[in-house]
Amino acid sequence: MPALDFSTLTDTEVHDLVSGIGNAAPNCSIIKNNAPLTACVAALATKDTALTTSVATVATTRSKLQNDLGDEATSRSDLHGELRTYVSLFTNLAKSPADLLTGGLSPAPARPPKNQPPDVPQQLDNKPPKKGHGKTVVSVHETGTVRHQYVAQQSLDGTNWTQLGTTHGKTRTVTGATGTKVWVRFAMVRANLQSDWSVPILVTIP
Repeated sequence: MPALDFSTLTDTEVHDLVSGIGNAAPNCSIIKNNAPLTACVAALATKDTALTTSVATVATTRSKLQNDLGDEATSRSDLHGELRTYVSLFTNLAKSPADLLTGGLSPAPARPPKNQPPDVPQQLDNKPPKKGHGKTVVSVHETGTVRHQYVAQQSLDGTNWTQLGTTHGKTRTVTGATGTKVWVRFAMVRANLQSDWSVPILVTIP
């Protein structure tokens, strides 16, 4: 059997192989005297042509896509720049939030009071380690690029709580004997303000 590893062959190498088979076929008695082989050689030529055409099409499409992506980025930058100019010109002339609305602009939301508590964490994630026992990782589910600070507590009965960890990051490691069930809750902190506690989740130590 010939040594062929199709996972390592390039399209060019495959094309050369098919071309070699096509050149050999007219003088090969094994091929000429076997109808399935003859049909296979013809099919190879047809499918090689189809692949060559597809590769060329993809190359053209990829080149066009790169150009289109560049045009898209430029158009977006131009539009955003023009919007900034409009907003700057209009807000310099507007006298009130009502004036902003007449120009199709929304007034900026009022800033929250400085003494308003942070938001309550809405979702907690539990990610047991893929290997090992005696611990699991619980974290606050965050989206976007803003990172907040948190305090956390744990409880074995859901009533009596103790501090969990000493850092203010979004992640805590919960330890215990395998099979132990632990309630965990988080609160967001900002300066000297703390939100209400999140809805606790029950985790099982693996």
